[in-house]
Amino acid sequence: MFRTAPRATHRAPGRAVIDYRGLAAPVGKGVGGAAAIGAVSATAALVGGASATAQAPAAPAASAVGSSSAPAAAPAAAPTSSQYTSVKLRKGSRGNAVSYLQERLNAYGASLRVDGSFGPATLKAVKNRQSAAGIGVDGVVGPKTWNALSGSGSKAPSSQPKLRQGSRGSAVRTLQSQLNARGADIAVDGSFGPATAKAVRALQSAAGIGVDTVVGPKTWNALYGSTSIPSGGTGASTGTSINGSAVVAAARAQLGVRYSWGGSSPSGGLDCSGLVYHAYNQAGVSMPRKTAKGYTFGGRIISQSQAQPGDLVAFTSNNYGHMGIYAGGGRIIDASSSRGQVVERSIWNAPHVFVTYR
Repeated sequence: MFRTAPRATHRAPGRAVIDYRGLAAPVGKGVGGAAAIGAVSATAALVGGASATAQAPAAPAASAVGSSSAPAAAPAAAPTSSQYTSVKLRKGSRGNAVSYLQERLNAYGASLRVDGSFGPATLKAVKNRQSAAGIGVDGVVGPKTWNALSGSGSKAPSSQPKLRQGSRGSAVRTLQSQLNARGADIAVDGSFGPATAKAVRALQSAAGIGVDTVVGPKTWNALYGSTSIPSGGTGASTGTSINGSAVVAAARAQLGVRYSWGGSSPSGGLDCSGLVYHAYNQAGVSMPRKTAKGYTFGGRIISQSQAQPGDLVAFTSNNYGHMGIYAGGGRIIDASSSRGQVVERSIWNAPHVFVTYR
């Protein structure tokens, strides 16, 4: 699937936990039927070829010398950025060169943990930067990508204040104008209402930064950078209702289909967000392809008592890295990476929230 990170099933003793931390207000608006669900399409590609592990060039080891009169070995010089940028990196690479890559990506608006491990989140940020720079989007960091990561990155004016829903004034008008320049279609009225909040979430998701509707430095940088809001990312619903039974039936029809990361069709395999994409479209809802996190924040967070078959269950661990389709009765249908196929099962005891597009 298109996602922020590979997912796995986690079970632990105890009761299931519904996690509404940080979700005090509903997000997004419901959409339905033949309507295009307002959301952000995620970039997706399966990365082929073997993963490589890359390290910065190592300093030569000192030779063992038997004579005490031999001169002491000089301290090894610290690696320079040019040494890092001479290394080709791809998904699976590890080491100091990857840490340097993550730092450079963060300078261009990404929000990565600098851990020296080239995982799915780093891959997504690399592809975003490659797309913005107009070079081949293959997720492989070679000379052209290193060149696209040179410099200080595109930064917004440092005087911009932090904004959130309910804010008003000239800074909000600036925000709204920049959102429209990035592809939104909202009124420039100086009032940070639901339409502006939806456009901010769409931009944050497209930029690969935290989707929290709060406009801080990273969101301002994305507004003044090259991130665009995909067509339909802030569109409105037509109000057509979603047939939850049809969504569940479409999902059940895929039971046993093999799991494939990034997959969105039964013939090629499905991942969790790919199953959502396929089932909703089969049920007559024009759903854009997104990540699990994108689907979570593109809809409306509801309580378990409000959930109906066809709604979504999003697991909050791993940055909203997994989801399934609610089948009713405490059960979900999901594409399970641990089981290697689409399954129907009880909701397990991991923090989760319910999401609806009704």
